[in-house]
Amino acid sequence: MRKSIGFIALLVVFALFYGCGYHIAGRGGRIEGVESLAVPVFRNLTQKPDIESIMTTAVVDEFINIVDITTEGNADAVLRGVIKSYRLRPVSYSERDVVNEYRLTVVFAFELIGTGDGRVLWKNDMLDYEDFQVDTASVTETKAKEIEAFRKIARDTARLLRERILEEVAH
Repeated sequence: MRKSIGFIALLVVFALFYGCGYHIAGRGGRIEGVESLAVPVFRNLTQKPDIESIMTTAVVDEFINIVDITTEGNADAVLRGVIKSYRLRPVSYSERDVVNEYRLTVVFAFELIGTGDGRVLWKNDMLDYEDFQVDTASVTETKAKEIEAFRKIARDTARLLRERILEEVAH
C-alpha cells in the first residue's frame, strides 16, 4: 500500500512538471524554425590571440543537444559571435603593492540570423567577468589561471546565450 501511494505521488509530481513545460536545463527546448545551426568561428577584435576558438567551442557544446550543428550552407540559421573586448584589471594588492588578484572582463556580441531570408532572429551584447589569483612565483601559472578564467567565462556565457535564445526565440 505504501509503495502505491509513493508511486502515485511521483506520477502526480511528474505530471505537474511535465504539464507546466518543465524540462531539465540543457535538454530540450526548440528555436522556432531552426532545426540546424551553423556556428562559424567567432571574430576576435581583441589583442588576445586564440580565444575565439575557446568561445566558439563552448557555444557549440551548449547548442549541440538542441539542434543539429552543421555548415552555413546546410543550416536553417547562423549564430555569429564577436569578442569585442578583453580587459584585465587588478582587484586586490598585497601590502607591498603587488597585484594579488585580477578581474578578467569580456564583452561579446551575438547575432542569430535565419539563412532563408537573412532576417535577424535574435541579437544581443553580453558581458561577463571572472576573478583569478596571481601566482607571484610563476608567470606561467598566472597565465594558465587567466586562460582558465576565460574558459569559465566562455562556458557561462554560452549557457546564458542558449537560455536567452530559447526563452526569446523558442516557441
